[in-house]
Amino acid sequence: MIHDLELVKKYKPVIMIDKKEPFTIDAMGYTVFRETRRSSSFPKREVEINSSETAFAIEYAIWYDYDIQHLYELEHLWVYVGHDGTVGKVEASFHGKYLNMVDLETGEINLWEDTHPVVYAQPGKHALVPDKRVIPMIPDWKESCMEKAGVDGVLVQDMFEGEIHTDDELQKMTERYIREVYGFVPSMEFRPFLLENDKLMTWDELRISIPGRVNGQIEVIREYFNK
Repeated sequence: MIHDLELVKKYKPVIMIDKKEPFTIDAMGYTVFRETRRSSSFPKREVEINSSETAFAIEYAIWYDYDIQHLYELEHLWVYVGHDGTVGKVEASFHGKYLNMVDLETGEINLWEDTHPVVYAQPGKHALVPDKRVIPMIPDWKESCMEKAGVDGVLVQDMFEGEIHTDDELQKMTERYIREVYGFVPSMEFRPFLLENDKLMTWDELRISIPGRVNGQIEVIREYFNK
């Protein structure tokens, strides 16, 4: 049997990012599903495996140190692979929900080199869509990168409560820092991004690292205002 990490490398997504995007993907955590069970990193959903069609599914938890409106972001993409090794279905997260990643005209999955799903990231916000033409349909998609940059400060998701701490002062600093340092006008021209293999890790490894990643950025923000 092929080792899980080799499968993860083989089906790793290509993320199309705006040419002016100020943030990069810093890591991807992965989970391989061979039977139906609930996601550990996207608690709202159960990953269903229809064994007659699907050999396994790979969940990619895509980590950014920043969203254009708040500190850190975790997006998700699911690749369902058939018994013959072909990609049968791709889903990806979109503002707390998820969408099928299919071409708007043909209904086909967009693949690079037969196994790597190709998807588009909303500029600054990182929500995933199958076609860049969807992005202008999203309310405030452009304003969120400019005058509304930084408005949410530091997010503390339920799974990180007690490990990431904030207060009113830090919220204000983070809002201002993101707006001043990262505010941008999206170009709506995109380039492909394929994460380096050495930044792939299991979800458990990524989960353990997240408080340190976030708290490290908080120190960067504090230093910015203490110059």
